[in-house]
Amino acid sequence: MKYHILSATRSLGLLPMFDRMAFLRKRAGAARCNRAFRARHPDFPLPPEDLAFDAYNKVDWADYHDLGLTHAALFARLIRERLPDAPMLRVLEWGCGPGRLIRHMPTLLAGRDAHVTGTDYNPATIDWCRRHLPGIDFALNGLAPPLPFPDNSFDAVYNFSVFTHLSRDMHRDWTAELHRVLRPGGLMIATTHGDHYRYLLTQKREVEAYDRGDIVTQSGFAEGKKWYFAIHPPVWVRNHLLTAFDRVEMVRPGADARMTQDIWIGYKPHD
Repeated sequence: MKYHILSATRSLGLLPMFDRMAFLRKRAGAARCNRAFRARHPDFPLPPEDLAFDAYNKVDWADYHDLGLTHAALFARLIRERLPDAPMLRVLEWGCGPGRLIRHMPTLLAGRDAHVTGTDYNPATIDWCRRHLPGIDFALNGLAPPLPFPDNSFDAVYNFSVFTHLSRDMHRDWTAELHRVLRPGGLMIATTHGDHYRYLLTQKREVEAYDRGDIVTQSGFAEGKKWYFAIHPPVWVRNHLLTAFDRVEMVRPGADARMTQDIWIGYKPHD
């Protein structure tokens, strides 16, 4: 029912108002727990609440810390295991937001002499990350490519819930750009809205499109923002999104990863 109401709100152009009301409600609801978190972790830099909500739809600092660490550990494990022969790792998080995952990466990859870089298209987010997350490089990108890096710059590129908020054309353009900045043999990790997110499909035409293996996008909100949804049948990911990559695989992370999005990996082919 919630997402049928959201669909109606989207069609009426009321999502920005809905979003603001949700922010105020969630901020008030989390206030006591957030004060307790700050008291327990006085040296843990926290992003502005509006940046966190814009990126994650939450202003819960325990969730930002705990689930961020859980998801970062999953990506770090995949990078370590899938690139076992790289003594030094150049790692990019595309769409890092206000640091929920990337802030943990230098520690999680400490044994691999990792150089970690994050990009995002929100200037306020990149400014906050640069000022509060030392030991990581940050760069601003646009909603559309390119990234400010030469060809073959990274051993691994990962993104969490970025393709999930982009149009079909942006999927094509960004996949090509991430392919460009990966070195031959480099690892791509991406998440998508798969079968778990069928509940987002509130219209018959959306269900029919998904079931025939086509990506579904729900606009009515700015592209790249959290209420702009893309829902991805696995067959579409294999046949369209990741066709330029070798050894494409959907990873099963296990229940303890608390991951509902599909996780995909692939490798840039060697020349």
